[in-house]
Amino acid sequence: MTKNIIHAILFFLFLFGFGLELSAQPSPTLYTSLESEGSMPADFKKILQEDKNNTDYTVLLRELVTDGRILYGTPLNHYLDNIADNLLKEDLVLRSKIHIYIVKSPTVNAFSTANGLIFVNLGLIAQVSNESELAFVLAHEIAHVAEKHVTKINDYGEGLRNRDILDAYIQYQNRSREQELAADRIAMERYMQPSEYSCAIVDGIFDVMLYGDLPFDEVPFRRDVVERPFYHFPDNHFLPNITPISNRADQIDTLHSHPNIEKRRSAALSISADIPESNRKRFRQPEALFNELREKARFECINIFLTEHQYDQAIYNIYVLQQTHPGDPFLENALAYAWYGFSKHRQNGYVGDVITPYKDLEGEMQQTSYFLSKLNKQEALVLALRYVWSVREHQPDNNGIQEMATDLLRDIFVRNKMKYNDFSDYPMGIDPDSIQPESPVTVDTAHGKYARIRQQSRPEKVIPTSKFKCVNYMLVDIHQDSTFVRAMNSAIRQAEDDAVLGLVSKRQPAQEKSIIITSPQYIQVPNSKRSEARLHKRVQQKERQMLAGTLTSAKRLKLQPVIFSTQTICSFTTEQYNQYAHLQQWIREYTSGEAIEMVYYNAQSINQVFELTGTSKICLIGAKSSPANFYGSNKTVLTILSVLCPYIIPMTVPVIAIPRENTEMYLIIADLSTGKVFISGRDSQISVINNAYLNAFIYEQLYRYVKGGRS
Repeated sequence: MTKNIIHAILFFLFLFGFGLELSAQPSPTLYTSLESEGSMPADFKKILQEDKNNTDYTVLLRELVTDGRILYGTPLNHYLDNIADNLLKEDLVLRSKIHIYIVKSPTVNAFSTANGLIFVNLGLIAQVSNESELAFVLAHEIAHVAEKHVTKINDYGEGLRNRDILDAYIQYQNRSREQELAADRIAMERYMQPSEYSCAIVDGIFDVMLYGDLPFDEVPFRRDVVERPFYHFPDNHFLPNITPISNRADQIDTLHSHPNIEKRRSAALSISADIPESNRKRFRQPEALFNELREKARFECINIFLTEHQYDQAIYNIYVLQQTHPGDPFLENALAYAWYGFSKHRQNGYVGDVITPYKDLEGEMQQTSYFLSKLNKQEALVLALRYVWSVREHQPDNNGIQEMATDLLRDIFVRNKMKYNDFSDYPMGIDPDSIQPESPVTVDTAHGKYARIRQQSRPEKVIPTSKFKCVNYMLVDIHQDSTFVRAMNSAIRQAEDDAVLGLVSKRQPAQEKSIIITSPQYIQVPNSKRSEARLHKRVQQKERQMLAGTLTSAKRLKLQPVIFSTQTICSFTTEQYNQYAHLQQWIREYTSGEAIEMVYYNAQSINQVFELTGTSKICLIGAKSSPANFYGSNKTVLTILSVLCPYIIPMTVPVIAIPRENTEMYLIIADLSTGKVFISGRDSQISVINNAYLNAFIYEQLYRYVKGGRS
C-alpha cells in the first residue's frame, strides 16, 4: 500500500474524529443491530438548520446527527418514553416538550438541551441495574430543562470571556455544580417522589456514574481463556496481581463542571431518607423487558468497540457477556473479529491505538490489556486463527469468518513465512525422544515414484525441536485436520496467484459508473481575526462548494453520483437515515483501520447500503486550509520585480497584498464490500484561489478512477 493511501486514510481519521468488517454477507447471528424506526423526527431538521454557536449543544447535536449516531423509535426509546410519561403524568405541558433520543456511545452519560431534547447514551443503559435508576437520570435531565439551566449556564459563560481565564473558569464551573445539585434535588422531590419509582436507588445510580467506565462486570480473566492443555504462554504474559479499583468518589471538584459524586450522593441520600419506600417499585415495566433491553444496549456497545477498534474493551466485555450467554453466535462472531482485528494491528506494528495502556487501568480488565500488550506478532496471529477457526466450524455460512480465516492463513504462512513443519503435532512439554516414529505406509510399488510422491505429499506428524516456543504448539488440535490443511494450501496458492496477477494485470476503465458521494469534510485552521461565527460560515460554504464541484466533475465524466451528504439528511426517510448511519459506521471503522488491509466488521451490514444505492463504490473527500506565511518566495520575487520594474506594480500589488492559504486536499475511492482502494490522491497548494485548485484536484482524481487508475 502506498504512502499516499496511508496519509489519506490517516487524514480522514482526523477529519471524522472518531473512531468495518468487510464481508459482503451478513453474519448468521441471533442479535441484529438496533436501527431507528418510525418517522424522521422534526427535531433533526431544526438541529441541522440552526447555525452553530458556542452557547448551546448545537455543535454536538449536528455532529451526532450527521454521524448517524442517534437512534429514535427503537424499543429502548419506547422504554425511556414510558418512564418519562410516569414522571410527568402531572405535567403534560412539559411532557409534550420533552423528546428523548439514544446516542450510540458506550460512555455512561446523558444530557439535555434548552429546548427539551434529552439524549441518553447506550453506555448508560448498559450499566444501570434497574428501571428506577434510569428514572432518576431522566428526572435529573428533565429538571435541567424545566429550570432552563442550560441557557443560564451559557449566558453566564458569555459574561466571563473578558476576565482572568482561571478565575472565570472556576466561577463558571461553580455555577454549573450548583445547578447539578439543584437538578438532583428537583429530580427527587418534584418528579421521583410523586411517582411509583423507588427512591432508594440513589447509591446504585451514583455508583454507575462513578464506575461507569469499567466493564459490564468484574470477572477474572483466567489463563485458560487463551491457553489450552497443549500450550501455555510464558508467565511474563500475565500480571501476578492486578491494580484494585480505587474509590473515586471524593475527588477535588474545583475544576470540574459537576460536583464530586460523594457530594451529590450525600445530598440525594438526605432527601431520599425522608421519602417513604412503601409501595414503590424498582421496576414499573416488566423486569424481563429491562434485562432484555439492557443486553441489547450492551451488544450495541460491543459493535461500537469493534467499529472504533477498541479491541481490549471488546475482548474483555465479550468475555464478561459470555458468562451469561455461553455459545451466543453474535458474541462468538464479535470475539473472532476482535482477535482478528487486534492481530492485524499487531502484524502492522504499533497497537497503542487499539488497546488501553494497562497501567491506566484498574480491575480485571487490566489483565486483558497487559496480555494483549505482551503478545508478539506470531502469537497474536495464531491465537486469532484459533478463535476464527472455531467460529468457522459453528458458522460455516459466515462469509466474513471464512475471509478472516483465509487472511490469517496468508499472514501466518505467506507474509510471516512460517511453514507447516513449524507447528508441532505433539503438546508442549513432551520429550521429543519419547515420541515413537510412525509406522511407514505401504507404497504401491507398481506405480513407482509417483506413488512415493503422493505419499510424501500427505503431511506426517511434526515432532517438536528444541527451538519450538509457545506459538509452535498452538495448532496441535487442528494441525492434522484435512479441512485445515486444504484451507492452508488454498490460502498459499491464492496468495501466489494474486501476486502473479498483480504483475500482469493492466489498468482497466472503471466498469461501475455509480458511486456514493459523501459529504466533503473541510477543516479551517482558525485565523485570529476571524470570529467563530464567520469561521463556521466559511466551513459550511466550503463544504457546499466542494460537494457542488464534485457533482459537476462526476457528471462531466459520466459517473452516476448517489449523494449521501449531511445536506440531504433533512429529506431522508428513516430507511435512508439507517443506511446513512451504516455508511458512517463503515467510514469510522475504515479510518480507524489506519490503512491496514483487513476484513472489516461493519461490512456485515453494508448489503443494505448496496440495495439502497445500487453501488459498492464510495468517494471520500477532505481538505484542510491554514493561513500561509504572508511573505513567501513568490511574493519576495514579485516585490523585487516591482522595485526593478515599477510598470508591473498594478499587477503585483494585489497578489502581494492578498493573504494566501495553504490547502491540503485528499480523495479516496474505495469498495465497501472489500475495502479495496481504487484511488488515493493528495495534493497541497498555496494560493488565494484554493477553490479552483480544489475543483481541479477533484476532477483529476475522478478522471483517474474512470480511466482505471490505481493508487
